[in-house]
Amino acid sequence: MDLILALLAGMASGFLNVVAGGGTLIVFPTLVALGLSPLVANVTAAVGVFPGSLAGSWTYRKILSEQKKLAWLSVLLMPIFSIIGAALLLFLPEKNFETIVPFLIGSAGILIALQPLVYKLFPKNTKVLNLKLIIPGFILAGIYVGYFGAGTGVILLAIYGLAGLSNIQQANGLKNLGSGTGNAVAAVIFIFSGLVVWQLALSVAIGSIVGGALGGRFAQKLDASIFRIIILVIAIVASIYLFINNS
Repeated sequence: MDLILALLAGMASGFLNVVAGGGTLIVFPTLVALGLSPLVANVTAAVGVFPGSLAGSWTYRKILSEQKKLAWLSVLLMPIFSIIGAALLLFLPEKNFETIVPFLIGSAGILIALQPLVYKLFPKNTKVLNLKLIIPGFILAGIYVGYFGAGTGVILLAIYGLAGLSNIQQANGLKNLGSGTGNAVAAVIFIFSGLVVWQLALSVAIGSIVGGALGGRFAQKLDASIFRIIILVIAIVASIYLFINNS
């Protein structure tokens, strides 16, 4: 039953990461509910979720070819700085993460819900992209995706919009690529940490690939509003539960 729940959570996560973002907010609480500690749940979720983000990015490959410079910056900078985030997660006391994670989940849920407002940051026409904003933004987003990661896509969308990118579909493809590659490198580090619960991670991974592929196919046709509301409700409930549990 645990493996089936992890598989379904992975499918939902992969789909939501492409359509609306915040798929980790499905997998992480599910793993905690299955008895994993917050740290082990986070590490296991990271290993399980990243294949779905990369699968979703693959469906955007034609659009990504229109923004090769940003795509390369995403692939290079997000993974490099995700190493720092992963190191902070693993080497700082576990109690620190348990204390902060309810607030991270709540904040990520709010970010996902506010994503339509983020789209308003996008100009009508693409300007000369402001790399002075993009590069520091990638540094911060990279560290965050390595440490926890939920809501990274919305952060990246805000960066692209503020930097002058006008094409929202290009931005969606880029945020999947950036968060996916950043998460992938963090996941490799977590693999060697000895903390990954492999049966659950593999179930999540299989589900996330299927969900990511489906999400990439239908993302441009679906109204993501209902999914954002669902994610926000789950984030609030999970945040309150973890806060009470840690008290």
